[in-house]
Amino acid sequence: MFTLTSHSTLKRKGQYMKIGIVIHTVSGHTLKFAQAIREALAQKGHEVDLTGLKVIGTPRIGFLPGGGGQFNIKSPPELDEFDIVLIGAPVWGFKPSPVITRYLQEDIGNLKGKKALSFVTMGSFGGKRAVRMMDAELESAGADMLEGEALAYFIRANKEKMAAAVNRICERTGA
Repeated sequence: MFTLTSHSTLKRKGQYMKIGIVIHTVSGHTLKFAQAIREALAQKGHEVDLTGLKVIGTPRIGFLPGGGGQFNIKSPPELDEFDIVLIGAPVWGFKPSPVITRYLQEDIGNLKGKKALSFVTMGSFGGKRAVRMMDAELESAGADMLEGEALAYFIRANKEKMAAAVNRICERTGA
């Protein structure tokens, strides 16, 4: 796994939002999507932090024996300082990865008054369902939900589809 904390800022007229992006990735597809989102939001003048969850142990697809696997999330990030929170994950077995699911259920805390948006990468199916599942967890934490996004990522992302998805996310966040 990896830990990536990145900070990009471009101030425009002194107005910007502080946006936190938290992801889980294994193949790197979700990371590439998150980096594209981060760069687009930073270009629009916002402060954006991108953090990848670091896992100790072995997560598994939830319907396999052993449930979601035996793992812990090392140093889950706090979200208090952000105006908007974006949560990204790959789709595993028609659900968000068990790592992001555990993070949402156990580590995010109270998001009352914060906007939140879920996004996923997927091989073929399950993206809308995974986004709905993530949205439900964020909403139960008190977040004001923005419409999420699912990006099909067969072998590699279609650049035009990724750019369109990034633009939709920017519009939904008000960036």
